[in-house]
Amino acid sequence: MAQVAAWMKFKGATVTGSDEGVYPPMSDFLATKGIEVRTPYQFENLNAVDRVIIGNSLSRGNPEVEAILESRIPYLSLPELIRTQILHDKLPIVVAGTHGKTTTTAALTQILHTAGFSPGWMVGGLPISADSGFEGGTGKWFVIEGDEYDSAFFDKRPKFLHYAPQIALINNIEFDHADIYSSLDEIFLQFHRLIRLIPRNGCVVINADEPNLLPLVEKAPCPVVTFSIRKEAPVRGEMIEMTPSGMRFRLKLASGQQATCRSSLWGDYQLANLIAASAAAEFAGVSIDKIAAGIEAFKGVRRRMELRFSDGQRWFYEDFAHHPTAVRAALMGLKARHPGLKVTALFEPRSNTMVRNFLQNELAAALSLADRVIIGHVHRQEKIPPEQRLKVEAIVSHLRRQGIEAHCQDEVEAILKLALDGAPGEGVLIAMSNGSFSGLPAKLVERLSRNPLE
Repeated sequence: MAQVAAWMKFKGATVTGSDEGVYPPMSDFLATKGIEVRTPYQFENLNAVDRVIIGNSLSRGNPEVEAILESRIPYLSLPELIRTQILHDKLPIVVAGTHGKTTTTAALTQILHTAGFSPGWMVGGLPISADSGFEGGTGKWFVIEGDEYDSAFFDKRPKFLHYAPQIALINNIEFDHADIYSSLDEIFLQFHRLIRLIPRNGCVVINADEPNLLPLVEKAPCPVVTFSIRKEAPVRGEMIEMTPSGMRFRLKLASGQQATCRSSLWGDYQLANLIAASAAAEFAGVSIDKIAAGIEAFKGVRRRMELRFSDGQRWFYEDFAHHPTAVRAALMGLKARHPGLKVTALFEPRSNTMVRNFLQNELAAALSLADRVIIGHVHRQEKIPPEQRLKVEAIVSHLRRQGIEAHCQDEVEAILKLALDGAPGEGVLIAMSNGSFSGLPAKLVERLSRNPLE
């Protein structure tokens, strides 16, 4: 929403917005673009507007939603705006799946940019080497992160069904969005619908290391390209070495061309994202040398395993991980990147899936990879039926029985004290949340910077 708001202002529109609890990096991004965010939601915020874009977190009962309907102010969803105003004369590459969408979208954008394709893009985050996650582009390709979450309270279709893909890239599919879907089968149905939108001269790119994706493409109406980092596939990535500063890997494309690539990213999880982007880039017409150059130029995305602080003895990372699979991947990556050091995991249960107990056992197993665990406040738990709520105390007890130091704490100051006072002199901390974690990451950076080790 913030990225498109900035684009609309750049195009000459007067743009304001309403929200609650806006936090960095997007609050800072909007401020630099001169876009006012008004809070709380109230009718007065709608003065003199010609059209309203309603985000999918709003529902009936919101003061501004009710005022819009009563005043008959024209409104539409964000995906509908994107389709009609941005994608109508582009060839969209839609990057979808439960995990890795943001990094893969940003990496593919960098590859196309390095190749001189002048792509448009929309990334659900801020690439480290850019000041925006959105650009209209002058070329024919437009890379966009495709979410299976619903579009708005008045349009329950997934966002990605609006995006008219020429190429669809699917990294993985797991159960998520428990407030929208009741089963994994319901989620797969939406991905089937996405694939049916691809024209015959398009392409679907899927991860061959995820067996549950293969049935998706049995009757695909377009060419299918598979990629892998674990076995033979038309597009293959093979790790050569990992060092503290990144990794080297061998890339083989569907054409048979091969190259040795270097990346400042790290680990199998990120390797899979880069190989996926490479597969889509080759179909879009990028040569292997330009793909390799784009991979080397790509520096990652903020809040995706972003190193926020290091003094050579302590390292603090911030990550968007909010699903057990992503939590596991993040912790495995850190343990491998910093062998022998203790890892303290700070986790905020915030997504509509993680505040429920559907994946409670999986979350406990993922967090058990850390040496110390501190779980923060369960977001809006009062809105979840008691029998469905995440049982944080049960996770803490489970971890303690395994000999892992574990705590649950609602207050940020108390979390900071636990994290810093109990941490070893040399070690790794990671904060994982798909929200602001009540400002904890910035406060942690400030405390670490202010208190150097002797």
